[in-house]
Amino acid sequence: MKYCFLNNSLIYSSLLFLVLSCTQPKNNLVEFNNTIKITDSLSQFKSEKSIQILDSLQTNFIGITPEQEALILFKKGEIYYVNNMYLEAITAQKKANSLFTAQKDFYNKTRSLITLSAANLRFKNLEKSQEYALEALSNATELKDKRLLAKANNLLFQLHFTLEDYPKALSYIQKADSLFTYQKDTTSVIAIKSNIAAIYLKEKNYNKALEAYQKALQLGQYTKSPQTLVKILNNIGFTYIETENYASAAKFLQAAIKVNKSITAKNGAPYKGLGYTYFLNNNFIIAEGYYKQSLEIYQQNKDTPQQIQILDKLITIAIRTNKPEDALAYQQKRDVLQIEQHKKETERLLNFSNVKYKTKEKEAELLFLKQIAAKNRMLYGSLFAALLLLLVLLGAYLYITKLKAANKASQLEQSLLRMQMNPHFIFNTLAAIQNITLEKDPIKSSNYIAKFAKLIRQNFDYVRKESISLEREINMISNYIETQQLRFDYAFNYVLNVATDCDVHTLKVPPMLLQPFLENAIEYGLKEKKQGGILELSIYKEDAKLCFVITDNGLGRSHQSKTKKSKELHATDVFIERLKLRKKAEEKSFVIEDLFNKDNQPIGTKIAFKLSIT
Repeated sequence: MKYCFLNNSLIYSSLLFLVLSCTQPKNNLVEFNNTIKITDSLSQFKSEKSIQILDSLQTNFIGITPEQEALILFKKGEIYYVNNMYLEAITAQKKANSLFTAQKDFYNKTRSLITLSAANLRFKNLEKSQEYALEALSNATELKDKRLLAKANNLLFQLHFTLEDYPKALSYIQKADSLFTYQKDTTSVIAIKSNIAAIYLKEKNYNKALEAYQKALQLGQYTKSPQTLVKILNNIGFTYIETENYASAAKFLQAAIKVNKSITAKNGAPYKGLGYTYFLNNNFIIAEGYYKQSLEIYQQNKDTPQQIQILDKLITIAIRTNKPEDALAYQQKRDVLQIEQHKKETERLLNFSNVKYKTKEKEAELLFLKQIAAKNRMLYGSLFAALLLLLVLLGAYLYITKLKAANKASQLEQSLLRMQMNPHFIFNTLAAIQNITLEKDPIKSSNYIAKFAKLIRQNFDYVRKESISLEREINMISNYIETQQLRFDYAFNYVLNVATDCDVHTLKVPPMLLQPFLENAIEYGLKEKKQGGILELSIYKEDAKLCFVITDNGLGRSHQSKTKKSKELHATDVFIERLKLRKKAEEKSFVIEDLFNKDNQPIGTKIAFKLSIT
């Protein structure tokens, strides 16, 4: 620990000296090159620090040449690309490419084109990616640089592989393979062999895929990277699974596990592959064991998508081995992970917009510093730049505000859908339908399956609509209540009163507005009653308002307040937020009333609210 601390201190002290020295009048080429080398060593692990050093070098290095500025921009583009910041990489490499072109530096221009192509490919801008890759291929051919040629061909392979043009992808990767044959870059050769195998897998030519992987495996024996060897063994194992040669698949996957153990590495892929192998052989007990081992590793690595995939398999295994409680437990874990994944994706999109804004802000700042350093800048130019910056900031603010509003609407949509179709309701309904089937009443069972399928389809069809006809809303809630009556063996009756002056075909309402309160009335009020339960919904017009009144004669809210109130409050909060988004002050009409008899005993609940018709 002491040695590492001293080593880091030495590096940063040297770094500070080099950066500060750049402010001296003398343009020292050695110091410039040393600073560039330091950023290379920090690029993968301390990318922000590397960018700060390069920004400082670009701003403070007195008498910087166009060649040096081009190199700084190129290095920044490479760091952005390695750290998956593709938009920033494209911006920096475009500027570097223009400077290299002006200097007729075709070697570095070609390197810049390769990064531009790769970044556009990751950004799904395939047309631009192909344009840059073909130009890089042409330049590399003129330069007769085999390494650049191989990289350009490899990029064109990736492009055509993405386009699923496998014959053309194969021709490019084979050219790259021939260019690397006599070079000492074993890691690149292994990667190319694996890419060739990937194409054969897509074409279902398993023999050739295995042949390519075997060549990669032979090379992997001589590398000092056990991780590369594990990856090849995994690929061979999964290829044998595709060929249904499960014994060979298990052999290579076990070998991958053995290599991982020798280097104390935690890799869930081989365990997952073994789980799938035994799953396909219907050996669910062994499959479950391997899947649980892989799940534990992916939990430690915080790999949420892999955890979701494995939990899906464990749910299937639990169902097939008649373990409904295990299936429900796995489903609940999966739902939690799915929600977390959704949040992460939302945060990633928000972070992307913030990064884009910060990049623009940083570019404006660098431009402003250069304007201060220049002597002959006119006042109107400065005012124009300030106005432009203000417009950019205003645009970014409006964009982020709009994004936040869209995100809030999306969260409400997801909350609404989760409330409508919670796992307990689905499992209980399916259990009720199963009981009918076991009673050998196929017609009744078929009718309820149709109702349940229609209910699920309606939920997914309507959740993203701003409004639907009152007729559709009534049909959906009627279908929902009939499904609930099946669950509770018709322990309650449902009464619907629609006033004659309500045209259900033309009146529009927000979708799935009533179902949460109907569910609360059933779950918290009527479920405990063995008989005589009544759920009543009344709809009528009052001036320019459409009035809704939901009444039940259940046990009342006070009976369930200690155990069930949180979910009811959540449903009410989502309802209020939806009304607020309509901006018609409808949320003020919402009332929940507890009903009591003469002896002050709870006899039900009444909910009322009004919607604006116009």
